[in-house]
Amino acid sequence: MNIIIFGKKYDIMHAIQMSELMRFRLMKFILPESTDDYIAALQKGGADMIFVAERGAKGMEAAIAAHDVCPKAALVWFADDEAFGAQSYRINCRYFTAKTVTAAVVDKALSRCLK
Repeated sequence: MNIIIFGKKYDIMHAIQMSELMRFRLMKFILPESTDDYIAALQKGGADMIFVAERGAKGMEAAIAAHDVCPKAALVWFADDEAFGAQSYRINCRYFTAKTVTAAVVDKALSRCLK
């Protein structure tokens, strides 16, 4: 399973690795350092899940890009503002929240992605 994480990558990656839902799955993490690296990772294709945890418009643009370039990948968006919620429906996010990224929140997102 190929997982792209853009933003708070180490918090999210650790929560995914510790999740019982992912216990027996082979995972490859792609952790882009910049927006350009993120777009390049999306364009390579093959992403099964994409986690976006960037603030403000940068996060919104990253989520929109994920939807446009990899529409079949399960998209999870951790925003810093609930007002982005309407946009999350338009881009078909499997999980959207403006809550702090915790292991429990990541677990809930994973359960929606794996349905």
